[in-house]
Amino acid sequence: MSIGTTRLCHIAILVKDLDKAVANWERILGVKAGDAFYLPPASEVPSFTNGKMGDYTDCRLATIQLENCIIELAQPGQNPSPWKDKLDRDGEGVQHISFIVSDRKKAQGELKAIGAPAPYHIGYWPGGTYSFTDSVPQLGVEVNIKTDDDNTAKKARLLCDKDFHKEDL
Repeated sequence: MSIGTTRLCHIAILVKDLDKAVANWERILGVKAGDAFYLPPASEVPSFTNGKMGDYTDCRLATIQLENCIIELAQPGQNPSPWKDKLDRDGEGVQHISFIVSDRKKAQGELKAIGAPAPYHIGYWPGGTYSFTDSVPQLGVEVNIKTDDDNTAKKARLLCDKDFHKEDL
């Protein structure tokens, strides 16, 4: 069995100083990063950590497109978030690797089969869903499972029914 893909989407790295990290990556790779941005509010991108909707609007990200995947750099803010928790606990470095799959439930089932717990964080972008699983004991790194879902209809329900996301875990 497998998670159903070998398609690596991105590698997420937590940093304390996003501008410095971006400049250093641009220099060593000779490529330009995309513009840095803050995560949108929950009204646009509902996201849940340990079952609770969060405010992650002070988390700043930048991406660097490589030939074969993306480097995602994240500088957490002061609000509680998966990014801040990991940075505070472990310092700067890789937070997760992300794979795009066609069947998230199947992929999560394969992670569960090797002893990884259910995802602790799930988010719904307009064009996709992602979930973080603490698979460090099993794989040495957290895994982010992504799907290319159209969440337009789901977003309204998620904002009204805070438990609706649990169907996706």
